[in-house]
Amino acid sequence: MKDVSTFPGQSNHPNQTRISPRLTRQQVQTIPRLNQLYQDDLWRIRQETLFQLEGRSIAHKTSLVELAEYLGNAKLWQQWAEIKTEGSGNLKLLGRLLQGCSGFKSTATSPFLSQLTYSKTFIETLWRQTLLLLVNGSKDEDLTLYTTIVFCDVFSHHLISLSDKHFLECYTTANSKPIILAEHVVSYLKPLLHDLYWNKPVVAADVKAEENVANLRARMLLSGTKLWNALYERWSRLVRQAPFCDESCWFFPRLASRDDDSAVIGSRENNISTTGHNDDDYMEIDSDSDVEEITGTELENDALADTFRDPKMARVLTSIPQAIPFDRRVKLFNSLLNADKLKTQDESADFRRAIARMMERGDDNDMDIGGRERVEIHRDAMYKDSFSQLNGLGRRLKSKVQVTMINKHGTQEAGIDGGGVFKEFLDDLISEAFLNEDDGDAPQLFSVTPLQTLAVNMDAATKIDILAHYEFLGRVLGKAVYESILVEPQFCLPFLNQLLGKLNSLEDLKNVDPEFYTNLTKLRAMSESDIKNLGLTFEINMGSKQTVPLVPGGSSVSVTKQNVIHYIHLVANQRLNVESSRQTKAFLRGFRDLIPASWVRLFSAYELQKLLGGDDTVLDIEKLKVCMQYSGGYHPSQPIIQWFWELVEEFTQDQQRQFLRFVTSCSRQPLLGFQVLEPAPCIQQIHLPDALLGSENTKKHVPLPTSSTCMNLLKLPNYKDKALLRKKLIDAIEAGSGFELT
Repeated sequence: MKDVSTFPGQSNHPNQTRISPRLTRQQVQTIPRLNQLYQDDLWRIRQETLFQLEGRSIAHKTSLVELAEYLGNAKLWQQWAEIKTEGSGNLKLLGRLLQGCSGFKSTATSPFLSQLTYSKTFIETLWRQTLLLLVNGSKDEDLTLYTTIVFCDVFSHHLISLSDKHFLECYTTANSKPIILAEHVVSYLKPLLHDLYWNKPVVAADVKAEENVANLRARMLLSGTKLWNALYERWSRLVRQAPFCDESCWFFPRLASRDDDSAVIGSRENNISTTGHNDDDYMEIDSDSDVEEITGTELENDALADTFRDPKMARVLTSIPQAIPFDRRVKLFNSLLNADKLKTQDESADFRRAIARMMERGDDNDMDIGGRERVEIHRDAMYKDSFSQLNGLGRRLKSKVQVTMINKHGTQEAGIDGGGVFKEFLDDLISEAFLNEDDGDAPQLFSVTPLQTLAVNMDAATKIDILAHYEFLGRVLGKAVYESILVEPQFCLPFLNQLLGKLNSLEDLKNVDPEFYTNLTKLRAMSESDIKNLGLTFEINMGSKQTVPLVPGGSSVSVTKQNVIHYIHLVANQRLNVESSRQTKAFLRGFRDLIPASWVRLFSAYELQKLLGGDDTVLDIEKLKVCMQYSGGYHPSQPIIQWFWELVEEFTQDQQRQFLRFVTSCSRQPLLGFQVLEPAPCIQQIHLPDALLGSENTKKHVPLPTSSTCMNLLKLPNYKDKALLRKKLIDAIEAGSGFELT
């Protein structure tokens, strides 16, 4: 596809960053703010038009109404598309008619726009016209802008009701050679948006400019962002099964801006932690309405934008973060964490005083650091103790937590918690609370889906004070993210969407219950008589005893061929957004005590799972080998170490993941590589007496390798042959045994 290098107002070298005057935050406002300016200006124009009409005659008003009805007839424009009539006047006129449909949100309330999207021919003709202007290098800037804006508005609206199956059939090479390829649309939009966001960014004054190129560029920014995000949301949902383009297709050319800790204005960081929302605001969802106003979600994003030094980068991150590679966004996310920790965990003065007290008293175990939260946890009552001592901390859980473990005999375990003990404690708590491992005392708040991911357990909804437990688990997961501790649980995509504050749709249902999704969507193709024979009404069963109406009086409203689509979407909404809303909101209250909602919106649902649990790609053993440290007399040149790495490389992928979990507590590698593990992974030699290795009988009693996951430490006995090393290592990692706390 031809490179878009002659778009109106764009530089001749799109891959080179344009040098422009430094712009202020007030000029480079966030997309929701620009959208609000655009909507306000539309309202002003409408009011002025109505005022001008007040003095006109009835005959004049009647003729204007007739003209509006004629031009607002979707069939007229569909016929234009079918005969493929060219002409700049038609497209400019259509662009003006759809002025109220532009913006960065999908406008599902415009009958005219909805009728236009029914015609696939109309959409294909728009795409042809868009490409034709590109290929011919049109000098009519207004026409090029109008055509692209109309295509973005119409195509993004068309995608709203399109299933993933039909999307793949119509706009990818899965089953045909379509006129519109989704990948080509992404490739077309990327340089345009790069110019509008970065090279020559749209500023607030452009929105209110008279109808000219500046105003149209502002409108193009809003409508282009809307389509870009609609396609990316689809891509994110399909990325594991059928991605329609490579991930790199979304990346802008290198944006020259800081992405380390200096990218964040630390002094303003605290402003984005809370916005005073009530409980119902914690799961802010995107929805369509006739009046587009700044929502709580967008206010949080405004506050996030204010924390970045570069206003252009802030606009990209809060509107189209997918334009920046994932690893770079992770670094920026870490910058936000580091800036916050400078306030919540700055204990340098307390640490110096604690050292002085310890030296005075001569007690190595008297490491009482002021400002830390201190808890005592019994191993045989881990969840109960953790819930009672940690849940009430709320946002104070951001502070460092000093854990003292009490063994099953009631004795305090030795060791000073310098961070490693807390890490291992948190790993064990999460395993018990989310995965119900170790037969602990935690309630089963999550259940396993058919896809082996975790979803809210609806069977637990009737238990007393259950919401407090969900709020607690939200804080526990938030604390893991805050401390950059990777966790083992894998959540279903609909739950991750809710963590991002997004409303789930019908297509998300297949990511939690594929069989239910398939059966539900089969209703679309059924005949009138087949639907009637099912005897369905607008209600849904929740458990064995409770029936919930989907509409008022739903038990008496029959499902028919005419309303079955509405029924399908209502059922999906009930299953994905309504049923578990109380539990999810409670979880989010806890999670957002530590991690503001706007921070995680830097990522898609799929990326958020990677942020929580690490990279699930094939383990890079060579990079792990480079980062590995050795102690106790081990050295990489020794035969046992060479055997060790040979065995790890020979392991199956599952065994390699088990090994990594055995050593670090997580089966997935860190997002930014093994070099970020703190402390660095290490293999320590454990000396075995020669008598224990002398015969086959005594070899049976040779101890297994053990690990201290709090230190990323593998304690490897000095086995004398490779076969014994293999057996003992596999036995240890597959049994998950041998964890020690040091």
